[in-house]
Amino acid sequence: MLRLSDARNFFILMCLSFICCYDANSSSAAAPIDNQPKFSVNKRCNISFDPQISQFTLRAPITVNAQSSRARCIIRIDTSNTQKQFRLVPLAFKGVVKKAPARVAITSFLLGDKATPYQITYGSAINFDLTNKILPTNYTATGKSVLGINLVLTTTGGELELTELKFAVQQK
Repeated sequence: MLRLSDARNFFILMCLSFICCYDANSSSAAAPIDNQPKFSVNKRCNISFDPQISQFTLRAPITVNAQSSRARCIIRIDTSNTQKQFRLVPLAFKGVVKKAPARVAITSFLLGDKATPYQITYGSAINFDLTNKILPTNYTATGKSVLGINLVLTTTGGELELTELKFAVQQK
């Protein structure tokens, strides 16, 4: 024979089941999906990301010289929280070698794909614009959702200043 406590437990279980099923299918209970890529950069680089125009920009020049002979920036854009496809497109990469020698190495990449590195060593003072030398990355895809930039500036007794760095996070 069915006891009252068994009936009560069955009723509670059914109510909880109904509530859980209802919440799981209810749009009001679902967690919002963040459609913006997540941007991060190491502390030594003064780079900002503007989600309104999907661009990141150097806010203050980066200088290497005899006192500080190496600077490294690592920029990471994680798009795994979106359903869209993105790629990195260089808009500006400019600077000045005030005293040689100085070296610039930059790699833009889609994690899991072949990187697109570019490096150059300068033997004399010069203004440089490497915007057209840096290739855009491939678009993100399932399993490949992290875009990045690895920038290294070095000198041995010279002086180099990166004055402009701007990339777009372009949506397909």
